[in-house]
Amino acid sequence: MSYQTAFFTSIVALIPALVFCQQDYKGKVVDSETKEPLPYVNIGIFGKGIGTVSDEEGIFHLPIDQAQLTTTDIVQFSSMGYKTIEKTISDLRFVYNDYPEIPMEPKNLELNEIVVTNKGGFKVNDIVGYQNYGESTYGYWKDNIALGGELATKIKLKKGVRKLNTLFFEVYSNPSDSVLIRVNLYDLGKSKDNPGKNLNSTNSNILHTIYPQTKLAIVDLEPYSIYVKDDFIVSLELLKVYGEKPIGLILKASSEKGTYSLRKSASLGKWEVIPQSAMAYHLNTTYFSDKKKAESKVVKAQKSKQNISGFIFFARRPLNNIKVTNRTTNQETYSNEKGRYQILGEKDDIISFEAKGYKKMTIKLLEKNSININLIRE
Repeated sequence: MSYQTAFFTSIVALIPALVFCQQDYKGKVVDSETKEPLPYVNIGIFGKGIGTVSDEEGIFHLPIDQAQLTTTDIVQFSSMGYKTIEKTISDLRFVYNDYPEIPMEPKNLELNEIVVTNKGGFKVNDIVGYQNYGESTYGYWKDNIALGGELATKIKLKKGVRKLNTLFFEVYSNPSDSVLIRVNLYDLGKSKDNPGKNLNSTNSNILHTIYPQTKLAIVDLEPYSIYVKDDFIVSLELLKVYGEKPIGLILKASSEKGTYSLRKSASLGKWEVIPQSAMAYHLNTTYFSDKKKAESKVVKAQKSKQNISGFIFFARRPLNNIKVTNRTTNQETYSNEKGRYQILGEKDDIISFEAKGYKKMTIKLLEKNSININLIRE
């Protein structure tokens, strides 16, 4: 037998072993009752850094290296509103030309608990969390982050019931086409290195797309009726990267040292604690307070704000009835028939302009008090 023949035989002999060790476990996750595909299901081997998320059609691919696992290791499927599925490695079905269905059984919808407070009925808007004030501090996802990877920060609160209205975070750089994330809100759980229960009990994913031009991300939390009573955790979870470029998303962080952050590299992976750090996640919230104290706080806040005014146009024509919202204070107004608007605001407040048929525009106030806006048709 020639050297070349012996070498070729060796390669052929190795192929079955490689296929056995590294296999692509794939399938399609569906609702067991409706047979509809289930998007963004977390799939992985808990604590092993091996995980992924199903796509919009319920399709998933999970690389299984049997040389690094045992037959008793468990692949877990979890999704809000469905019962968790666990399969041992020995029970997995590997196919090459099909996507076997993985049915998930719906579970009873958990009703939001009734929020009761002994405070007065006077509502106060309050910003909680952390912001970047120009410091060179960042958090990021790199190409070693798989689908389902999360970047989280503990938000400290004064105790008391409050509603979460809007989440803000700033994007420093996004070389990808677009990135789809899921916002997760957790209670603190029993240990620092493992967030507890997801506070979103609506069984609806809080999804947000970060586009290449996004600098300030605004996520509306109002439809989810999320209330907190104490410190909690905000997390952004990677669901999909559009385009051919690998993930390289860089978000602004804060120089705040009195809290901690967490990250994990894949769906169902192990959380890593990053002490004395905070992502620049901040939220507009509403809490209930004694009327006298609340009124004094509101008066003080209003004194610090100035009238922000200007005109709203489309193709040089003034637009009336355009909704203008200070997302920092929740104050709303509308433009008049001449396109003019006026609203209270101050530096760093977030102002949005929106109306049916036009692309929503969001700005961050600087020093100027007069701002004209040109909207674009959808």
